[in-house]
Amino acid sequence: MLGSLLKVELRRFLNRWQLWVAMCLLVACFIQGYVAFRPFGLAIDQYHDNYFVAFSYAQGMGAEAILASVYPLIISLLAGDSLVRDKRSGFDRYIFTRVSYRKYILAKLLSSAIVVALFVYLVEFIMFIFAMAVFPATEKVLAIQGITPVYAEQIFLSYPYLYIFLITSNAVLYGIALATLCNFLATLTKNIYVVLVAPWILLFVMQLVFYNMELSDYAPLDLLGLYLSGGLIYQQSTLEIPIIFLTVIAFFFLATYLIFTWNIKRGIGK
Repeated sequence: MLGSLLKVELRRFLNRWQLWVAMCLLVACFIQGYVAFRPFGLAIDQYHDNYFVAFSYAQGMGAEAILASVYPLIISLLAGDSLVRDKRSGFDRYIFTRVSYRKYILAKLLSSAIVVALFVYLVEFIMFIFAMAVFPATEKVLAIQGITPVYAEQIFLSYPYLYIFLITSNAVLYGIALATLCNFLATLTKNIYVVLVAPWILLFVMQLVFYNMELSDYAPLDLLGLYLSGGLIYQQSTLEIPIIFLTVIAFFFLATYLIFTWNIKRGIGK
């Protein structure tokens, strides 16, 4: 039954107009990052301007790339409002007549994570292919200070394609963490605007707090791409970034499940 409900939730996600808006925004942010990296037609040095570096820059490594500041809104728009919309419309009460509320919230959490993963992997793969068509290839990836990524440097130098998959996977985990945060907020309010915008505001506030506390290596907006250039105090290890996101996902996943089930028991019961 959980599998059938999960399929229904996935179909609902994929049929939403928000999916296409989110896709357009993510594509636009990557193109802006590419233009900021090197105006099209001016990339001439294969070691400085190759498509591996260009993709990393657009991902957020570059100071002028805007993706990190827009990414929370993209994910919220994509997968952040499904639960709160069900609560506002009463669709969740209808579902409870067919399946248990425990299976419902599990399907909601899992489906949002799957949609985010498929969405980010697909769009970023397309944008990497776009970078390959626009920027030059390179005979050998070199470590150039201030140009190439410092995070997981040996993987970048030896296996650059694997490196692209690594940083894209980190972005996927970041997106799942944001979607899970939105679902958590939906257990606390029926205000759709709070659920969609609050994570974005929260991350900006945390960004300022972390910098003021000299914890800039963990500033949330920097964890999408700026970490690739190395932290201000020390360089994050390869596994440190995904561990941070997995911890956040686990916390909000559990918190969402517990609060949702507690609200149901307190309200309509089973």
